[in-house]
Order: sequence, then structure tokens, then C-alpha cells
Amino acid sequence: MAVADTTLLPLNQGLPWQDEQWQQLCRLLNSNRLPHAIMLSGGEDTGKRHFAERFIQRLFCISPLDDEACGECKQCCLYLSGGHPDFKRVEPEAAGKAISINAIRELSAFSVITAHQQSWKVALVAPAEAMTLNAANAFLKTLEEPREKTLLLLVHDQLAPVLPTIRSRCRVLSQGLPPPALVRDWLAQQLGDAGGAVDELLARAGGRPLRALAFAESNTLDDIARFEQVLKQVQTGEAPPVSSAAAFEGQSLTQLLEWLLAYYSRQLINAAQSGSFAQPRQFAFYDLLLATRKKLESKTNLNPQLILEELFLSLSQST
Repeated sequence: MAVADTTLLPLNQGLPWQDEQWQQLCRLLNSNRLPHAIMLSGGEDTGKRHFAERFIQRLFCISPLDDEACGECKQCCLYLSGGHPDFKRVEPEAAGKAISINAIRELSAFSVITAHQQSWKVALVAPAEAMTLNAANAFLKTLEEPREKTLLLLVHDQLAPVLPTIRSRCRVLSQGLPPPALVRDWLAQQLGDAGGAVDELLARAGGRPLRALAFAESNTLDDIARFEQVLKQVQTGEAPPVSSAAAFEGQSLTQLLEWLLAYYSRQLINAAQSGSFAQPRQFAFYDLLLATRKKLESKTNLNPQLILEELFLSLSQST
């Protein structure tokens, strides 16, 4: 489950685990050595999209202060309003959908026209792995014909594949999970809470700082607790699997699957730590969860409610 991290933070707020790469890009920009294509690749919800949007504003800004966009000049205002004529955003029409070849054709047309503001032209492709095969092949042609002062900026989650031919034509900046201590201090500062809530948020978010922040702002810990209570009841036979699954109809299957994976992983770990041996059916259920996640990443048309019912049925038979 990826969050729209640019909605959580102001663009002039940098993330401490990205300082080195930010300085690296600014040095390239200031020395006129910025490559025409950059791929930000790494784990979900670590701030890659925020980094990309922040750097795009820095490119457009005509009055930067210490390598930060001023936020007040005409170019910054155009970008922040969503109406900059030299910026093109390429993304799926809806969450979980693909980036079509038509969207890439529009990007190709955008890349060859003259900049309106006589400065940079920038296209943001996110997530890069959402491109269909035809779209990715069409995008290669744009990559192979770089235009002066035109930047193609791609955001890519490492768990999903992207064509090696695209990756090889980009300057790749890898952004893995940031150091836990650094993230903990940052999250505590954001929330004004240095207590146990920060640790639980990060644990539930798998160490992903922007996901942890989103959990805090939407009271997601309470939602997870309610979901896990239902899982426990299904697992012990106290609640019927199908009707229990129906209670979550309409919710993100990707999100529920991540919570279910975390819940079941803790059970396997606790069993191992207590000296118990997990049964083959328990490992089979865990394999089913991983296989289901892979299906969701494949962008195949699936019936979310039917899948959740099948998972709940399998959970009830896993103990």
C-alpha cells in the first residue's frame, strides 16, 4: 500500500535520510551536468515521490535559497498551483491501474515542444513500473532522444519490475529503508511524541516513515487492531470466514493483505521463538499470502472480495 507522500509534507521540508542524494543532484544541476533521465528507486513510502516533487520545484525556481526553491516566485507558484506549462505528470488514471501507451505518446509530444518559460521542461513518471509493455517500449524512444534542458524523472518501487533497457538509460538513485534511529527521531518530531506510539507505528509500517506518518494521521492503528481481532476470531472458529470478510468489502485489498501478512508473520516468529514447530499447513498459508501479493502486483484484473473470502477460509484452516 503506497501513500501519496506529497500530501503529507510541504515541499520545502527535506527528509534527513535523503540529504546526501539531494546535495548530489543539486551539485549536478549547479554545474550543468544534470542527466536527462533520473530514476528514484527504492522501497514504498520512504519519500521518493516527495523528493521528486521537491527537486522539480527547485528546477523551476528562479530565486532558489541555499538549493531550496523559494516557494514564492512566479515559477514556484505555477508549479505549486498544478498549472506549470512546462511540467508533465504521467501516472495511472486510478490506483492500481496501468500507464497506457497513449499517456506515453502524449509525453513524447510534450518532450519535443519548446518550453513556454524558456527554462526546464520536466516530466514525472510515477510509478514507472505501472507502464504497460507497449508503453514502456514507446517510452524508450523518448529516452533515447534527449532534449536540451528536459528532465525525465521516474519513481520506481523496487519490489516491482521495470524494463532493464529503461533502467540502464537513467541515472539511478537507490533509496532503501532509512536508518531506524534516524526515522524514529524524525517521526517523533513530526508527531510530537517520543513514546511507544512511534515504535508501534514504525513496526506496523515495516520501517517505512511516510507510511507510519499516514497511519498516525488517519488513526490506522485502531483499524489494524479491529482487523486483527476479526482475524483471531476467524482463526479460532469464533467467526465465520465469509461473513467476516464481507465486513471489509470495499477496503483496499492491498492494505488488508499487508496487515494479514504482518499478523501471520508474527505468529510464525512467536512460534519459533517459543520452541514450537510450525505445521506444513501454516507455511502453506503463508505461501498463499505471498502468492496473492504477487498477483496484485501483476496488475491482473482480480475480484478483491472473492480473494479476501478465500484468504479468510484458508486462515480458518491453517491452525
